[in-house]
Amino acid sequence: MKNIRKKTILITGGNGYIGSCLALVAIKKFNIIIIDKNAKNRFVKNKRILNFRFNINNASKLNKIVKKFTPDIIIHLAAQSTLDFINLKRHSYLDDNIKGTKNIIDVCIKNNIKKLIFSSTASVYKEKNKPLKETDSLKPNNLYGKTKLTNEKYIQKLLKYQETKYCILRFFNVCSALKKYNIGEFHSPETHLLPKVINAISNKQIIKIYGNNYKTYDGTCVRDFIHIEDVVSGILKSINYLEKNNSSIFNLGSSKETSVLEIINRCSKLIKNSPKINICKRRKGDVSKLNCKIQKAKNKLKWKPKNSNLSKIISDEIWWLNYLNRKKIKRNIFNNK
Repeated sequence: MKNIRKKTILITGGNGYIGSCLALVAIKKFNIIIIDKNAKNRFVKNKRILNFRFNINNASKLNKIVKKFTPDIIIHLAAQSTLDFINLKRHSYLDDNIKGTKNIIDVCIKNNIKKLIFSSTASVYKEKNKPLKETDSLKPNNLYGKTKLTNEKYIQKLLKYQETKYCILRFFNVCSALKKYNIGEFHSPETHLLPKVINAISNKQIIKIYGNNYKTYDGTCVRDFIHIEDVVSGILKSINYLEKNNSSIFNLGSSKETSVLEIINRCSKLIKNSPKINICKRRKGDVSKLNCKIQKAKNKLKWKPKNSNLSKIISDEIWWLNYLNRKKIKRNIFNNK
């Protein structure tokens, strides 16, 4: 039987939450190379995953690695995303999120890379009370969203007449854990809603809600939460899509609306502890509602979110906290003063 060469994926930001989960799933079918400015993810034990530690702002190093390994696909996940730190890290936001992406586009062109997948965000959209589709108006109201939109425009402009095809994937609120691979969110510090809420309820700590006077069904922000397993599936489906199709943009979300207060109440019921809530002033950059339509991804990527019901999302995140506790691994939870 003739051997079929495994294709090679290069993942930027591959030691982060999404990148590490993707690498562990994709290593079964692909060769995986990771570039990340941060140290190797402690939960990734697979020795077949190649790991290079440097910042993609270093164009010469980036080009050297791409030229050496000539990956079939580059999946560009590297970016700074946390709203809490924008004012403290404004310069590095601009540098990492924009300069790094331009370097990625340059190496794709120089090395004739055929496929690029770019992780964008729901934050590029103009605020809207209805579910968002890919053709809706784009008007980000925070620096993170603005950098991602700038990058989307660069990709579409600079790759328009090149051989590199691309998928731009607009992620909504990615969360939860992969039980099969013993991995989940482990940011330092952890700033995302779901792990913070579960940690606070489990330890009988105060949960801060940033505003309860939004124009939503309970006054708190409404978001579209998607399980990490479905995000990984969507990325892999987009690789298949680019085999026979032209470049495109897709929303990846659950298409379900869930408020911050609903998340807290559902977590409370599953953990069986009463939440301690402190209502604070609104956080700059937050919008009332972000949820999406996913019909395009369903039709063209042949993808759907199979794991993104709220019960599974929360129960898998509770499992992850219990796993960390069993391993005596302490989580650093960020708490605004």
